Amino acid sequence: MKIMCFGDSITDGFWLEGGYRTTLCRLLENGGYRDKVEFVGVNYSGDCYSNAHCGFSSFSIDNIPESITGGRAGISSQLERIFSQCKPDVTLLQIGTNDILSRYKLSDAGIRLQTLAKNIFLGMGGGTLFIATLPCMDAEDNTFIPGEFFDTDSMDKLVCEYNNRVRAVVSYLKLLGYDARLADVHSVLTKSDLHDGVHPSEEGFAKLGRFWYETLKKEILDK
Repeated sequence: MKIMCFGDSITDGFWLEGGYRTTLCRLLENGGYRDKVEFVGVNYSGDCYSNAHCGFSSFSIDNIPESITGGRAGISSQLERIFSQCKPDVTLLQIGTNDILSRYKLSDAGIRLQTLAKNIFLGMGGGTLFIATLPCMDAEDNTFIPGEFFDTDSMDKLVCEYNNRVRAVVSYLKLLGYDARLADVHSVLTKSDLHDGVHPSEEGFAKLGRFWYETLKKEILDK
């Protein structure tokens, strides 16, 4: 089974090489799945038996213009390159944090996510797509969260609203016949599990790795 971890810095690992993927791969090895699961992608990092991934730090869903907080590249712009090299059976998608940090057309974020998801299914030729909710962000830490734009209440509200859009997208895709599944990452981490207000701490990444392992084991690997 080919699995692609796809998303922003939480997939990449950012400050902790390998991020959650290190724990996920260790658990797969210990569980006897090493010969059954291969990770695919265009990037490589982490002390993992299979360390390919598609994590792109600082990326948003779609390209964000430079006029908006300096702009960001969108992971949607990577799809052609990715699917010319990779054909995953399962994709684990975690995206949206940087759309919030850039305050970019958040009322339309669900539409962008839905379009991205459909294009992922197209690139996979079917398959299974897990779409993750966002973990919490702590606006009291201004390492990456500008205090002039966010406070605790507004940040919590934006994350909640985005996650509701994720749930709606998953439900809609299911109605269309896609094998879309919700991965409720938000239920896994608390603000005490964050390293810098945005990215998980080492233990936070380990919690994510355990979450993804249990999710894959229950919904895919042991079926």
